[in-house]
Parts: sequence; C-alpha cells; structure tokens
Amino acid sequence: MSAENYVQEIHQGTADNMDDLKKSQESMGAAAAGVKRQISETAADAKEKLTEIGGNAADQLSEVAQSATDKAKAAADYLRQTEVSDMAEDLKDIVKALPGLVNSSRCGCGICGRSFA
Repeated sequence: MSAENYVQEIHQGTADNMDDLKKSQESMGAAAAGVKRQISETAADAKEKLTEIGGNAADQLSEVAQSATDKAKAAADYLRQTEVSDMAEDLKDIVKALPGLVNSSRCGCGICGRSFA
C-alpha cells in the first residue's frame, strides 16, 4: 500500500467517523428534545392539576366563609330584633324539643366546672 493510499484511507475513515459522530449528535439532540418536550408536558400537566386543586380549595373555603358570614348575620339580626323575654321563650322551646342536648351540656359543664374548681 502506498503512502498516498494510506492517507486516503485515513482521510476516508476520519470522514466516516465524523459522519457517524454527526449522526450521533443529531440523534442525541433529537432524544434530548424529546425528553425536554416530555418534561415540559409533565410540568404543564402538574401545573394544571395544582391550579385545579387550588381553585377547588379556594372555592370550598369561600363557601365556608360565606356560610359562616350568613350565620353570623342571622345571629346578629336575631339579637337586634328579638327582646330578651322572647329569647328566653325560644330557649325554653329548644330545651323542650331537645332535652338530651341540654342534659349533655349540663354534664359537660359540670365536668369542666369541677376541673377549674
């Protein structure tokens, strides 16, 4: 083999290796782009789910707050509009309708009262 042929073979081998390297780089670039796309899609899905969960939690909290506000307003209206004697009558009606609740309350107050005595 002549020196010229040997140089041509080396040159051709180097060119082939460069082509293979370029194809490998392109392949790795495509794979990296695919991984990047998957990560972006997963992150977008996670963000969407978290937004949905946060929105649901915020809606539920808003409903609870609104319910508490409505009940506080109703209690305030009752106190403003009702005479003390009428409140006593209302309390008697509750005691008659729910005696078990009253007895449980007495028991609880008795236990708490003893622990502070």
